[in-house]
Amino acid sequence: MGIHMIRKGDTIGDLTIEPKLYDDIKRKQELVPKIQEWKIRVGDGTVSRFSIHTYGSVCFDGRCCVPSDVDLKKLIMTEAYCTPYSVHPDGDKLYEDLKKTFWWPDMKTDVAEFVARCLTCHRVKGEERRPQGKIQSLKVP
Repeated sequence: MGIHMIRKGDTIGDLTIEPKLYDDIKRKQELVPKIQEWKIRVGDGTVSRFSIHTYGSVCFDGRCCVPSDVDLKKLIMTEAYCTPYSVHPDGDKLYEDLKKTFWWPDMKTDVAEFVARCLTCHRVKGEERRPQGKIQSLKVP
């Protein structure tokens, strides 16, 4: 998150918060030939599910297309998963939250693998298993 303070005289007048994530996505999209092809086809009007967002990156069904960059995907998932207000959601919840804004092929698999590697969740959350059998009462002495 890029936070810039604009000083007006002796006091701080405005606080401008600008997300840098979309700039990183746009910059990495320019390196992927397939995404650039989609961008050209959007301009021609030959593809219907792709569009160009106001910040200049290619979107699929209104969701930002994330290039196949492991570090960028990890940054997105970490931001959505490990921030204090998210409380480490399970894989399905994280996927549902991310798919509202982002899109990449095999996104659900990547999210499930990311959540499965969380050491905090392995230590804190209980294991979900079916009961092993019927409960048997103890013999009365």
